[in-house]
Amino acid sequence: MGDFLKGLPSYNENNFARYHAESSCRISNQKPTVYISTRDYPSDQVITTEKTNILLRYLHQQWDKKNSTKKRDSNRANLEEGAETSSASTKMPRLEAGDDSSQT
Repeated sequence: MGDFLKGLPSYNENNFARYHAESSCRISNQKPTVYISTRDYPSDQVITTEKTNILLRYLHQQWDKKNSTKKRDSNRANLEEGAETSSASTKMPRLEAGDDSSQT
Protein backbone atom coordinates (compact mmCIF):
# COMPACT_ATOMS: atom_id res chain seq x y z
CA MET A 1 0.00 0.00 0.00
CA GLY A 2 2.93 2.36 0.61
CA ASP A 3 3.99 2.14 -3.04
CA PHE A 4 0.53 3.29 -4.10
CA LEU A 5 0.72 6.45 -1.94
CA LYS A 6 4.36 7.19 -2.77
CA GLY A 7 3.78 9.65 -5.67
CA LEU A 8 0.75 11.47 -4.27
CA PRO A 9 1.20 15.14 -3.26
CA SER A 10 -0.25 14.55 0.21
CA TYR A 11 2.64 12.19 0.93
CA ASN A 12 5.13 15.04 0.52
CA GLU A 13 5.77 16.65 3.94
CA ASN A 14 6.74 19.97 2.33
CA ASN A 15 3.12 20.52 1.28
CA PHE A 16 2.21 21.00 4.94
CA ALA A 17 5.21 23.12 5.98
CA ARG A 18 3.09 26.29 6.42
CA TYR A 19 0.31 24.56 8.33
CA HIS A 20 0.00 25.59 12.00
CA ALA A 21 -2.32 23.63 14.26
CA GLU A 22 -2.77 26.55 16.69
CA SER A 23 -4.31 28.87 14.07
CA SER A 24 -7.01 26.35 13.17
CA CYS A 25 -7.96 25.94 16.83
CA ARG A 26 -8.63 29.68 17.21
CA ILE A 27 -10.98 29.67 14.25
CA SER A 28 -12.96 26.72 15.55
CA ASN A 29 -13.61 28.47 18.89
CA GLN A 30 -15.81 31.08 17.21
CA LYS A 31 -19.53 30.54 17.57
CA PRO A 32 -21.32 29.76 14.32
CA THR A 33 -23.87 32.26 13.04
CA VAL A 34 -27.39 31.04 13.72
CA TYR A 35 -30.72 32.50 12.54
CA ILE A 36 -33.38 32.60 15.23
CA SER A 37 -36.84 33.22 13.83
CA THR A 38 -39.04 35.83 15.51
CA ARG A 39 -42.22 34.43 13.98
CA ASP A 40 -43.85 31.03 14.26
CA TYR A 41 -44.26 29.52 10.82
CA PRO A 42 -46.41 26.42 10.27
CA SER A 43 -44.42 23.21 10.16
CA ASP A 44 -46.14 22.06 6.96
CA GLN A 45 -44.98 25.18 5.09
CA VAL A 46 -42.95 24.37 2.00
CA ILE A 47 -40.35 26.89 0.87
CA THR A 48 -39.78 26.92 -2.87
CA THR A 49 -37.71 29.11 -5.12
CA GLU A 50 -39.10 30.74 -8.21
CA LYS A 51 -37.77 29.41 -11.48
CA THR A 52 -37.70 32.82 -13.18
CA ASN A 53 -34.73 35.11 -12.92
CA ILE A 54 -35.07 38.07 -10.53
CA LEU A 55 -34.24 40.57 -13.28
CA LEU A 56 -36.78 39.06 -15.68
CA ARG A 57 -39.45 39.06 -12.95
CA TYR A 58 -38.72 42.74 -12.22
CA LEU A 59 -38.87 43.68 -15.90
CA HIS A 60 -42.19 41.85 -16.32
CA GLN A 61 -43.62 43.69 -13.31
CA GLN A 62 -42.50 47.04 -14.69
CA TRP A 63 -43.93 46.20 -18.11
CA ASP A 64 -47.25 45.16 -16.53
CA LYS A 65 -47.41 48.41 -14.55
CA LYS A 66 -46.66 50.45 -17.65
CA ASN A 67 -49.23 48.67 -19.80
CA SER A 68 -51.96 48.51 -17.15
CA THR A 69 -52.66 52.23 -17.60
CA LYS A 70 -52.80 51.76 -21.37
CA LYS A 71 -55.27 48.90 -20.94
CA ARG A 72 -57.47 51.03 -18.69
CA ASP A 73 -57.46 53.87 -21.22
CA SER A 74 -58.33 51.56 -24.11
CA ASN A 75 -61.11 49.93 -22.04
CA ARG A 76 -62.61 53.35 -21.33
CA ALA A 77 -62.48 54.24 -25.03
CA ASN A 78 -64.14 50.93 -25.91
CA LEU A 79 -66.86 51.49 -23.32
CA GLU A 80 -67.62 54.93 -24.72
CA GLU A 81 -67.81 53.55 -28.26
CA GLY A 82 -69.77 50.53 -27.02
CA ALA A 83 -72.52 52.77 -25.67
CA GLU A 84 -73.18 53.97 -29.21
CA THR A 85 -73.07 50.51 -30.83
CA SER A 86 -74.15 48.26 -27.97
CA SER A 87 -76.26 46.03 -30.24
CA ALA A 88 -73.25 44.71 -32.15
CA SER A 89 -71.60 41.83 -30.29
CA THR A 90 -68.13 40.54 -31.10
CA LYS A 91 -68.77 37.09 -29.61
CA MET A 92 -69.84 34.16 -31.75
CA PRO A 93 -73.10 32.46 -30.70
CA ARG A 94 -72.66 29.14 -28.93
CA LEU A 95 -73.67 26.09 -30.94
CA GLU A 96 -75.42 23.27 -29.13
CA ALA A 97 -74.20 19.67 -29.47
CA GLY A 98 -77.46 18.56 -31.15
CA ASP A 99 -77.27 21.28 -33.81
CA ASP A 100 -75.61 19.47 -36.75
CA SER A 101 -77.32 21.45 -39.50
CA SER A 102 -74.32 23.76 -39.97
CA GLN A 103 -71.86 20.86 -40.26
CA THR A 104 -71.88 18.86 -43.48
